[in-house]
Amino acid sequence: MRIALFVPCLVNHLHPEMAIATLEVLEKLGHQVILPKGQTCCGQPMTNSGCFEDARKTTLKLLNAFKEVECDYIVAPAASCLEAAKENFREYDNSPEAEAVIAKLKEFTEFLVDVENLTEFTRPFAHKVSLQLSCHGIRMLSLASSSETMGPGFNKLEQLLSHIDGIDIRYPERKDECCGFGGTFTMDEAAVSGKMGKDKATRHLETGAEYVVGFDPSCMMHLGGVIKKREYPLQMLHVAQVVNQAL
Repeated sequence: MRIALFVPCLVNHLHPEMAIATLEVLEKLGHQVILPKGQTCCGQPMTNSGCFEDARKTTLKLLNAFKEVECDYIVAPAASCLEAAKENFREYDNSPEAEAVIAKLKEFTEFLVDVENLTEFTRPFAHKVSLQLSCHGIRMLSLASSSETMGPGFNKLEQLLSHIDGIDIRYPERKDECCGFGGTFTMDEAAVSGKMGKDKATRHLETGAEYVVGFDPSCMMHLGGVIKKREYPLQMLHVAQVVNQAL
């Protein structure tokens, strides 16, 4: 398949290794990967702050970067940014061309589980990992069922990683509670955000894991800062980095 890579600004500027791992995984699976020019922010910081005109301009620029691109899917290694892009595209452009772009948007984990159906890996990842289930991915992209949801549970992140030999999957207490980042919340309510981040990082530490693995770079950046400051013996890895090592 022909895959267009959506690299949100947070990944591009702060965690390019996550985008590189995403690219390498998709190419290892035999896909043709392209990086459309003109990409910019998904608009989430602006909408969170009530700057809707700025959000509209940014959103439409990002949307236009994908409108004329010939591809089967648009894949992003960032659940929160992907969901924000979907919402903002619909808010500011109700054209058939915009809906066609929205229909192609897939978060990395979602793509590997629902489209690729990836179950075979060639190398083990013999480590203890604590899964970071971020709010946008769970409650808006349905990457996993939340603790408040009735009925049978599901977890696409665990479903994907469980096929890797040697991996030991663990969960922190209150596994799907917010990490405290919440976009501009981390600046508007810095003390509360910081306390939530410390609580979440400590719960990951208590699992005995070596790595914290997740699908949302924003939450991982927030928790990674806490882990580094407190010198916890934990490392942060995006799911794409783990999958890339195992393929």
